[in-house]
Parts: sequence; structure tokens; C-alpha cells
Amino acid sequence: MLILFLVFVNLIGREGIASDGEITLKEAIDIGLQRAKEWNVNATLSRINSVDETKGGSRGDTGKRFIWSMFFVVPGTDDFALIGISEKKITVFRPDKQSPDPTISYDEIKLDSSDVLQLAKDKYGLNPGKDWATGYHFTLDNIDGIPILTVFGNDRDSRFTRISFNAKNGDVVSAIHKLPYGGGLLSKRNGIENLTKKGMAIKGVFAGNNNLVVWGDKKPTQFSTTKQPFIEWSHNNGETWTELQATNYVIHAWFDMNDQLYAATEKELWAGITSKSKGTKIFSLDHPIENIDYSINNLIAVLSNGKVYYTTNQGESWGQAIVPKPFYVVQISDNGDLVGLTEERKILQKKNDGWNEITMPNSNEEPEDMKVINNRLFITTQSGIWTQDLQEGNWRKIKVDEVIVKLIKKGEKLFGITHRTEAIYAINTKDERKHEKMFDARDSIVWDMDIMGDTLWIATSPDYSWEDMPIPQRR
Repeated sequence: MLILFLVFVNLIGREGIASDGEITLKEAIDIGLQRAKEWNVNATLSRINSVDETKGGSRGDTGKRFIWSMFFVVPGTDDFALIGISEKKITVFRPDKQSPDPTISYDEIKLDSSDVLQLAKDKYGLNPGKDWATGYHFTLDNIDGIPILTVFGNDRDSRFTRISFNAKNGDVVSAIHKLPYGGGLLSKRNGIENLTKKGMAIKGVFAGNNNLVVWGDKKPTQFSTTKQPFIEWSHNNGETWTELQATNYVIHAWFDMNDQLYAATEKELWAGITSKSKGTKIFSLDHPIENIDYSINNLIAVLSNGKVYYTTNQGESWGQAIVPKPFYVVQISDNGDLVGLTEERKILQKKNDGWNEITMPNSNEEPEDMKVINNRLFITTQSGIWTQDLQEGNWRKIKVDEVIVKLIKKGEKLFGITHRTEAIYAINTKDERKHEKMFDARDSIVWDMDIMGDTLWIATSPDYSWEDMPIPQRR
């Protein structure tokens, strides 16, 4: 009777701890192990991890999560089973075959997720993750014969961090965080490179007749570039900058022929932005802007939620067209022609009330990207860049030294970026025989570029790499 009473009290206590549906790593193992033993009496744990979700709760702040995923193996065989748990209930059971994985003895797991979380908070000031892997997350693996219990979160500077402990004794095995390197606004003139706005995520740059504008995020993290958005312009070729008002994160900006500044945010389009005014809102949507384009004479096209919205009078009135297939890119010519590149890599041009497919120069090729400048279409393929007049329809080829996978247009200027942004080319849109390699990107993450006078401006973002954090000495 005493034994039964103690078991009953213990179950009540355990249920009280996880009454909200969240459980610790060891509690998840207990549930999963029972099901695994029903499958095969010799089933042994191989690894387990928490899973990101949107259920609310503590999000790992007490060492508990709603959802866990774990693998059990049968030693000496290639049998394994994937078991998923959600709110203390098994929701996934999937046996299969695979190469044997190392196992973890249950008796060696002396620490639980709640224990290592407290250690990580005490030793390193670990904070919950944001934007991705939200809250605190946990994994348990066999690494070189040792059960390693790892907790994931953010350090004091909001950088992605993971701290690993020996699950048998609590020793710190490793502590690493993702540190940014690179990023900023790069200018190149007469072979000399200069980097400003270091560490920022510069998502765009545009050069007008006399002005330069850049936008992005001042305090990016690995998983977000919308932490501290900004837009700035310069009247003196980047020597000094003035921050402009922005109602939201800027996704694109440009100057028209009169150096009037336009900026698109997530769902709005603003015109006439100055250092003293955020300008006039000329367009707004209920859904996010997916792509936006403007012609030399400032006709504007906006892609959002299966429709193209367009204006031929700088936003005084707007028309709209339903796209027949999901678009990747939309473009508008000086004549108001709408051209779209579908996600299936088909080029469509709007004709009256419908869309007609533009035949590729070679039937076995697919366009990587597409731009329209003036009334001329440019596409890039594996064999080179092709161009045609939208009215005439005859293709001409621009041969380049490397495969261009992305095109960027700035007014009448066209740039090409190679695979993994390793090189940037300037494409002469008036003489197809001329192109020039402008920049070897090397380790830079390039988002955008433009030229003002004899200066090439390049917008880059930081990259991130794992770096060691100091491991405290045992007392």
C-alpha cells in the first residue's frame, strides 16, 4: 500500500509539473521510451531534440517545450523508429531502416533540460532566441561516447548561441555563438575600396543625378534584417549622410528623372521623400509587396497576392491585372508594357486582356532572371544574356565570360551577378558587345549596386560564423 501511495503521489507531482502540456527533455524520453519498448524491447535512445512551434507557453524558459522529436534504435541492427511528441502525446511513430547510430544509456542522463538551462543562464547569461528557434531549445546526442546535452538561445548581444554540457556531470563541453563579419556599404573608385556603415545590412543603394540613397538595417542578426531599419541619403557622393523618415522597413527606393525620391515599404509606396518630410503615400495594399519595378519615365508596377498593380501617371490612378500563374518578377516598359517571369520560368507579356508567352531564343534554355529597360527585354540564361525589343521580338545575344544568375537594373544601367555573388559585371545595354567585370565579391554577400560618376557603390550584408565563447573554469 505504501509503495502504491508513493507512486500515485509521484504521478500527481509529475502531472502538476507538466499540466500545461509542456515537458522537459527527460519527461519526453520517458514517454517515448515506453512506446519504443512496445515496438522492440531492445529499443535504445539515439538522440532527441525540441521542435520550434507557435503554441505559446514558456517557450523553453523552464526547460520545457510542447513538441519533441526523438530517434530510437535497436542495437546490432539497422532498425530505428522516429517518435514525435506534442503536448505529452505521441503524434508520430515511424519505424524504418538506416545505418546504426550510437546510443545513449538512460542511466547516464543525470541532468535534464531544466538543469542545463539554469547553468547556461548562470554562466553565460543566455537569453531566449528570437526570429528563429524562438525561446530556448534543447538537444541530446551521443558525441564520442559522451551524452551531450545542448541548449540553444541568444547571447547578451542577441547572437545565436549554443552551449553544450556533459549530461553525466554538468561540465561545459563547448560554448559557441554566431558572430557577424563583413557587411556595410562598399565604394570602389580608381581601384581603391572603402567600407562605411560597417556591420550593417545594406539591402539597397540607388544613385540619382546628384543624390545617393541607401537602406537596410543598422543592427541585423543572423535571422533578421528588420531590427533597426533605416533609409539615408547623401548629397555629396557619400561623404555625409542624412537619415530620412521611414514609416516601416524599406524594401526598395529610387529617384525619378527629377531626383524625386520614391520608397516602397512592406505594403506602401511613398513619393517625394525629403530630409524634412516622409513624403506622400501614393499606394497601399492589404498584402505585402512581393516585387516592384519602375521604368525610365517612372511608370510603376507592383506585384502582390496574384495581381499586378500599375500606374502611368506617378500614382494618381492605378490599374490592375490578375496574373495567370505565380510571378517571380514583374517589369514595366517605358510604353507601359507589363512583363512577368513566372515561378516556372516562363516569360509572359500582357496583351489587352490576356497574357502571351514570349518564346525563348533556345527552347532548351530557361531564364534565370529578367529585366526591362526602356522598351527592351533582357534575360539571362546558362548560355549568356539575350535581349529583344518588345515590339519587334527579334533576339540578340550578349556573350559574357561567366554565367550570370541575377540581373540588377538602375535606370538605364544593367548589372549582372554570377553564382554565389562571386563577381559583378556591368552590361552595356546600348552596345551588346561591351561588358566589364566591375568587382570580385570574394566573401561579400552582395545585395545591390549602382554607379555614380566614377564610383561603384555595393550594398553588402554580414555573414556569420561560429566562434568560441570563453569556457569558465570549474570551481
